[in-house]
Amino acid sequence: MTKNDSVIPELYPESEYNPSRDVLEGDARISIEDLLNPLSEKPTYGKLRKRELQIMKNARTVHAPLSKAVQAKIERTAAYEMSKKDVTKWQHIIQRNREAPTIFFDENVNLGFSTVGAIASEFEPRTEFEKKIAALVYDDEVTEAHKKDGSKLLEMNKVWMLLI
Repeated sequence: MTKNDSVIPELYPESEYNPSRDVLEGDARISIEDLLNPLSEKPTYGKLRKRELQIMKNARTVHAPLSKAVQAKIERTAAYEMSKKDVTKWQHIIQRNREAPTIFFDENVNLGFSTVGAIASEFEPRTEFEKKIAALVYDDEVTEAHKKDGSKLLEMNKVWMLLI
């Protein structure tokens, strides 16, 4: 060995997955060619090559996913832009109401029922189940027991539970 001859130590053994010894040259990437070359004598090698060419023809670069912080910032920005559009839709009405000395709302607005009692008084049973429940609730015996004494109602509950 002379002084000018340098020995490159083999850091990684050569294998079928890296036959070009790219590791020693600094490029440690494994290509599809490196993976398909050992299969060249197999009968389905032609189909594999054809499929590889189709994939390479339609190949696209896929970007790495964004970090959670950056993704959250982008989502907040998008939400702000959407809410800004909604607010600008009502801005002229708000401005008019701010500048008006007195605000008048439409007087012909029908708000419907104002209390739960009013809604309940208008309830009409429609399904078969609702009709059965209404027959039990509005039974004369039950309403009379309610009026006279709550203890009779409790007795009826005991009898009802025995029947079930």
